[in-house]
Amino acid sequence: MNSFLKELAKAQPNPGGGAAAAFGARLGLALLEKVLCLEGQRPVNPKGYQGLAWEETLARLRRLAELLRELQEQDVQAYSRLTAARAAGDAGRLTAAAQEAVSCPEEIAQQAAEALKLLAWAGERCRWHLLSDLLVGCEFLGAALRGAHHIAGANLPLVGNEASRQGLARQLRQSWQRDEDLYRRVQGALLARENGLV
Repeated sequence: MNSFLKELAKAQPNPGGGAAAAFGARLGLALLEKVLCLEGQRPVNPKGYQGLAWEETLARLRRLAELLRELQEQDVQAYSRLTAARAAGDAGRLTAAAQEAVSCPEEIAQQAAEALKLLAWAGERCRWHLLSDLLVGCEFLGAALRGAHHIAGANLPLVGNEASRQGLARQLRQSWQRDEDLYRRVQGALLARENGLV
């Protein structure tokens, strides 16, 4: 973790915002994993969810965490290819690299949204005193969603083919709205439960 933060702080293009977004999502997942592990140790929780349900969700979380780790590395590689294509001045190579530099952070956002769904599941079932950890995790995942979308949008103008660029722009707008709505719903449900409103 410290080595990534040191690399992120260096005066160099890579790693950048996309990798940082994936890292932030992994932080959110780590807090969720803590809650799942604690709840999974209980034979039966007050709402009747046995340890097996928590263990199954934990297995899904760990697969998701590994995918985000891979995407963090892929984003660094994608941006390196984009930088090399820009330096080479090859329009075809630049378009392909730019599309990858858009699709990789979008995949990070998609996986962060999947993590939010797991977090929402845990938030409905966990003990009340664990909700604060989930709220912090929710904020990391929300930041990861927004950050990944910002990076994808920043790379979009480099896509040389106008039809491709417009299609990607539509997808970005739709996924941005969908992900922002999801984040708001999950955050609202956690806050409502924490405040005793549900």
